[in-house]
Amino acid sequence: MKNIQNYRSGNHMKIIAWQMADKLDILVQDIIKKLPHNRFKMINQLDSASDSIGSNIVEGYYSGSTAEFIRFLKYSRRSCAEVQERLMRIKRKDLIDSNLLDSVTSQAIKTGYIIDRLIQSLIKKQNQSVL
Repeated sequence: MKNIQNYRSGNHMKIIAWQMADKLDILVQDIIKKLPHNRFKMINQLDSASDSIGSNIVEGYYSGSTAEFIRFLKYSRRSCAEVQERLMRIKRKDLIDSNLLDSVTSQAIKTGYIIDRLIQSLIKKQNQSVL
């Protein structure tokens, strides 16, 4: 990925991890709409973490460096784990229908897994180019 000049705007949308993060964000926004308005801190934290997943994928992708892409993917993975944690707390407080939360949590777990696989693939690619 290093020194590639043709990073056209919008190419990040072809990345499966970004597609999954985007789908997760849509689901999280549905959850946020259903949360009691007096839970503004919870809403803000969940919204921020969800936004961060896709944003970090995009920022890393357009950095032009495999090492930077990996670094930002790790931020993305951490934000995905934070979303899972926030969803668990919402479920524990019985603020949203359990079935809805379970489906969104499932998407968060799958998204985190795909991000992790992308990280591993890029690390492997990076190590092979060093040899």
